Amino acid sequence: MLQPIILKPALLLGFLLLFTRLAQAQALQPADTGRYTLSGRVADAADHSPIELATVSLLSGGRIIGAATTGLDGRFVLHFPRTENAVLTVSYLGYEPYSASLPAGSDTISIRLKSSARTLNQVEISARKKTVHYKSDRLVYDATADIGNKAGSAADVLRKVPMLTVGSDGDLRMRGNTNIKVLLNGAPSGIIAKNIKDALKMIPASSIRSVEVITSPSAKYEAEGAAGIINIITKKPVAGRNGSIDLGGGNLEQSVNAMYSQSGEHFDFSLNTTANAARQRQVSSLHRTTLLEGIPVGKLVQDNETTEKDRGLYANMGLTFRPDTSHKLSTELSYWYGDWPAQNALYNDYTDRYSRSAYRQSGKQTNAVHYYELSLRYEQQFKRKKQALQMLGQGSYTAERSGYNTVQTDLSGAGLLQEQSPNQGKTLEFNLQADYTQPLDKNGKSILETGLKIKTTDANSRYTVFNNQGAPGSDQLAEVPSRANEMHYYSHILAGYLGLGWEPGANWSFRPGIRLEQTLLGGDFKSTTPSFRSRFTDWVPGILIAKKINDHHDLKLGYTERIRRPWIWDLNPYTNATDPRNLSSGNPQLQPERIRTLEFGHNYAAESGFNLNSSIYFSATGNAIESLTTTDSSGVSRTRPGNIASNKRLGGNVNTSLDLTRNWTANGGLELYYAWFKSEALRLGNRNVFYAFNLNTSYSLPAQYSIQVSGDYGNGFLTLQGRYTAAWSYRFSIQKEFADHKASLVLTVSNPFRTSMPQQYTAADPSFNSITYNHYYNRSVHLSFSWKFGAGKQAEEREDKAAPEMESRSHKRR
Repeated sequence: MLQPIILKPALLLGFLLLFTRLAQAQALQPADTGRYTLSGRVADAADHSPIELATVSLLSGGRIIGAATTGLDGRFVLHFPRTENAVLTVSYLGYEPYSASLPAGSDTISIRLKSSARTLNQVEISARKKTVHYKSDRLVYDATADIGNKAGSAADVLRKVPMLTVGSDGDLRMRGNTNIKVLLNGAPSGIIAKNIKDALKMIPASSIRSVEVITSPSAKYEAEGAAGIINIITKKPVAGRNGSIDLGGGNLEQSVNAMYSQSGEHFDFSLNTTANAARQRQVSSLHRTTLLEGIPVGKLVQDNETTEKDRGLYANMGLTFRPDTSHKLSTELSYWYGDWPAQNALYNDYTDRYSRSAYRQSGKQTNAVHYYELSLRYEQQFKRKKQALQMLGQGSYTAERSGYNTVQTDLSGAGLLQEQSPNQGKTLEFNLQADYTQPLDKNGKSILETGLKIKTTDANSRYTVFNNQGAPGSDQLAEVPSRANEMHYYSHILAGYLGLGWEPGANWSFRPGIRLEQTLLGGDFKSTTPSFRSRFTDWVPGILIAKKINDHHDLKLGYTERIRRPWIWDLNPYTNATDPRNLSSGNPQLQPERIRTLEFGHNYAAESGFNLNSSIYFSATGNAIESLTTTDSSGVSRTRPGNIASNKRLGGNVNTSLDLTRNWTANGGLELYYAWFKSEALRLGNRNVFYAFNLNTSYSLPAQYSIQVSGDYGNGFLTLQGRYTAAWSYRFSIQKEFADHKASLVLTVSNPFRTSMPQQYTAADPSFNSITYNHYYNRSVHLSFSWKFGAGKQAEEREDKAAPEMESRSHKRR
């Protein structure tokens, strides 16, 4: 059965590679008989570090016939007409000008600039970087422009990003939806896909360069992710030898991060290591009434206190080889370790018409994961403008252990039930992807994009339960065969896409595309649980239309379709009985859901620096995967996901950024949407209006001091059966830079005016109604120290200059 789905991608990939090699052979010829191309690299003559933003010009008869600006790696490409006696010039502030005749018979050149002996009078120029940038299909948040991002984790960074909210429980939402595809440096990551909330804790805020929120993904991106895509881009220092060390400590978290990189003419090497620890405390109280035909028949009261102590370790090593200006081969090896043990104390009191059951329970939960990932990437830039080939191979292995250990006693302290449940899992995943861009005209304004992707996943999960139910009160635990099982899960995805970028003129641009994804997934069990197997094919169309009205106004209209496949933890029928009164399990019969979104956006950019970005959208999800909770006659609840509902959202976003004064900047965002859920089969429905906003402002003081205030608020969110009330947070930061901006201290105080954040959740069903009171203890003080050495400062400045242009090549507006 697996042979066809493996043979088809292999054949298609072979055709793609043959096509690109033919295109390469064609591209080696001049684009037309009268035009030529010269590529090269500009570097420092002393340390051979690349020079970015140098101006390269080609002159003939005193007239410029070609010009370009070097990129982050010092490379440039010139396109020029046939000429004789041309002169090549290169200039950059602080270096001696370069001038030489155009080399005959060569299409590549390496240029070394000597540092100028002249010393300019010192002039201090203050310019604040913008925190938020806007593109036709995405919003870009520059994390390096925010001093508060030198402390905390990626979750703390995402709190400040417009259109994103991070709940008190750590859940990440985009436009109120938790179904998000998160990429790391433009590539999928198995550890993030498995557990976004915990993975974000392992990424230090100080290592993040920017965050892209992509609301209208092109066909090039995976169709997974209902709300859209978040791309977290980490810092990539360049220019010689450089590095940084970040140390942080506080009452809730501690971290250390070290980075080192070395860049030469042909090789780049980077090493990044991070270790962190954090503590979370939550106190909750649940009040639930069991109903029978609308009549109360039981009452449950639970008081619970949970403390989680997280530990994480991350290491990444990268190596890049550039044989010339048009080819690049890079590899990365990553290791993640996460450990999230938790302890809880539970008081349980259930009363019905006939009896009362009250007990105390102490519990320990374990959850540890080791994740290894190896990737190999090849990139080639052809001589025709915008013509490019990218190939990515990626393999990962995950080993995890989880489980719980609970001990129940009556109110006098006598032993009752003891239970243990170990769970072990292993996952092996492979990705192979090829993307090709073909220009359709000489200037590269119209392009054709195509590519293939193969993704295979093979996972095993083994679990069992031991308890003393046969001898209550004793320490003798026996295995419960009926609750033991082993699950083998597999998933094979073959995808291909075709996209067009077309600019007919008059500042119009069109980006239609279509993606085909074929999926085969299934699972087998060691016990008598029946196997399941599903095969489905999804055509995923999308289009983005953009119009530049003038230098200040831009409009866009986009339509996208996305899908969400059930994940292994959605499918696994393992029952989590950490709390015997509240059981949860997966559903092997789940099917994928499809989401359709229509969006209209407007962007206004004033000459003063004021920027206003707004959009309205409508999204509809059919066959939605929603969790359903029911309660039986004994007051025990069971939660299980199912394709049981449809949901819709109608909303809008307004985001702004502005310079209030020369030293004072601010940015913020407001979101308002109406959401409704409906299940015809279960006769359930829920609807309400929600809003959220965030604000971030910073001010530069004399003597290299700066301060920042940020905050976010949301009035809650909706589920099929219930609603969460409001949640908010706020932070104050002060920074002092010294040692010529190479070192800094940042003091951050979060939520100082309250001991905990209260939040309520109300839920209802024909079998129960309930209310849960939660208190999240998130008041914290954190001090961080950062030090950059080598050419790190220069590298960071180059990253800052490039921040507005971080959009991938295939999505730049031309």
